[in-house]
Amino acid sequence: MILLLLGFFDSFLFPGSMLHEEQFNPAYLHQKKFEVMLGSEQRFELPELRTVGVYSQVGRYSIRAASFGHDLYRENLLGFGAGFPVTDYIALGFGITGMNCLVRDLSNDFTYSIKAGGLLDAGDLSFSGWVNNVNVPRISAVDCTPVSYAVRFDYRPRANLGFNFSVRGIAAGLPFYNCGILFAPHEIMLLGLGVNTQPVLLEFGMKLSPGRVFFSYSGSRHQQLGMTHIFGVGFTQ
Repeated sequence: MILLLLGFFDSFLFPGSMLHEEQFNPAYLHQKKFEVMLGSEQRFELPELRTVGVYSQVGRYSIRAASFGHDLYRENLLGFGAGFPVTDYIALGFGITGMNCLVRDLSNDFTYSIKAGGLLDAGDLSFSGWVNNVNVPRISAVDCTPVSYAVRFDYRPRANLGFNFSVRGIAAGLPFYNCGILFAPHEIMLLGLGVNTQPVLLEFGMKLSPGRVFFSYSGSRHQQLGMTHIFGVGFTQ
């Protein structure tokens, strides 16, 4: 009954935290780098709503694998993405994800999802957006994952300070809003604080990067359901 809190693949409709926005939009893959990150998320402090996964970027390409749920019900993902610069200021990205929904002793279904993203970066200002589940993945006539989208505005008045505002939503639903601030008080530390309007959530996060290894923690608090925790550890160069 706990899984009634979420619909079919609902936990993958939007970025898990404010520290992982760029991993969700494939257009950001146009910035070449090497990175590997292991992560774990536990929604509302419930073991039944736990996600574990790995994300990697090599050059302009990414691979992501994640698993959500428990022994009775599980959702698995394996996704590939790519991003490319179009001009000095514009980039585009695309992704495809294989999706598996397993209900023990009942069903084992497969489908796939397509994602597209864009980025306009003008220095201190940037505009970005993505559309997820373009093909409306289905495992039956009833169970489908809706199209989700976001349009985001970023303003960076200083090298260590940034503000962001996003309009997000799902198809046939009203949009909602997300805003936040990212501040780096030291070159190895990044702090974040934000608010989401549907549901109403207070978001926060911290990332430490002592050398090429980094550690991150982010979380949010739902007024009725409680805390969500996201941990990550990775390597970058």
